[in-house]
Amino acid sequence: MSPNDLAPSGSPLDDARQFLQSAGIDGWLTRDYRYTNSVFEAALGDHVEHLTRPVWLWIPSNGVPQLLAHEVDTGRFPEGAPSISAYGSREQMITGLKSLLDGAKKVAMEYSPLYELPRVARVDAGTIELVRSLGPEVVSSGDVIQYATERWTPEQLQSHFFAVDALDRIVKQTFQYAGENIRWALTEHDIAEHIRGKFDRAGLEFDDGPVVAFNEHSSDPHYVPQPGNSAVIRREGWLLIDLWARKKASSPEERNISADITWTAKLGELPSAKHLEVFTAVTGARDAAFELLETRVLEGGKAQGWELDRVARDVIKKAGYGDYFVHRLGHSLGHEVHSNGVNLDDWETHDTRTVINGIGITIEPGIYLPEFGVRSEMDIFMGEDGPEITGDRQMEIVHIETG
Repeated sequence: MSPNDLAPSGSPLDDARQFLQSAGIDGWLTRDYRYTNSVFEAALGDHVEHLTRPVWLWIPSNGVPQLLAHEVDTGRFPEGAPSISAYGSREQMITGLKSLLDGAKKVAMEYSPLYELPRVARVDAGTIELVRSLGPEVVSSGDVIQYATERWTPEQLQSHFFAVDALDRIVKQTFQYAGENIRWALTEHDIAEHIRGKFDRAGLEFDDGPVVAFNEHSSDPHYVPQPGNSAVIRREGWLLIDLWARKKASSPEERNISADITWTAKLGELPSAKHLEVFTAVTGARDAAFELLETRVLEGGKAQGWELDRVARDVIKKAGYGDYFVHRLGHSLGHEVHSNGVNLDDWETHDTRTVINGIGITIEPGIYLPEFGVRSEMDIFMGEDGPEITGDRQMEIVHIETG
């Protein structure tokens, strides 16, 4: 059995060591300075307030994890954290690093050769130079990050189901709300506020959003309505809603998993032939990517992120809309809606990480014409038996009658 087939232990440190042993890497050195590297916190498994100096976490493949922190910060770590060595001066910090890395030949860090994966590249070139000067070869930590910090526990999977079920209800209720209140000249921002209110009542929390985009605004993949620039929702038009949230945490330590979906609707008359053509191309690309992922599992293999993007992009190109698919196919889904695992991407990057068991991703192709845009987004959990679509899959354009 490969490490990728094992369930997460619940301890990122234990899972990291398991992966490092299987990959022949001597250790993982993750470093943070003033909260510029969220991977450090994920690896540690805890948030530590008011760290003011560089702090290092060394996770050896065979050995006990250790922290190296400035003496003004050592008292801030919670009980149960790895043992801490203190430094004061820069010379003492370098001596401490030498001690941590003693004998290590290959060390993983938040480094991506040629900046191929920006989500992984969290440390600066100078830090890499420093560690290399101490002897080890530095390799990318992209795979160990995914294995140690992005796989969902059973409890997190249930938190995701809670969130995606709520989002599926809310998006459909919102389309109905728009139709029933069309005479009140609601704006995109009004509808976004309506959605945020529903989130709160449903027990969801969110960091930003949602996207509520009418007609040509739906051609902007990241359009967010503001009070001063929102369009009025008319009786005739096209409406795209992209919404994301996670279950409210019951304690500071609880890291519930986000859900993220996008649906589209036509108000007034039935969708035009053009609407149907573009929608069919988008959903066909979405389903082709999922089918490839599913097929790989049935054949006993795995898919890499770039491959899924490629197969979906080919569908859209064949439909004649390749120039209008302007972003990657999908992203890693975790506590943060855009998380640190594999992205489905052969466009903005070339993501060679594997879609491993226990992680979540989105599949969300889009076509953005000047007059309207279509995106269809669904969430996937990679379980032991293969990929699972966790929420509803939009199969046809929602029609909103406006009288």
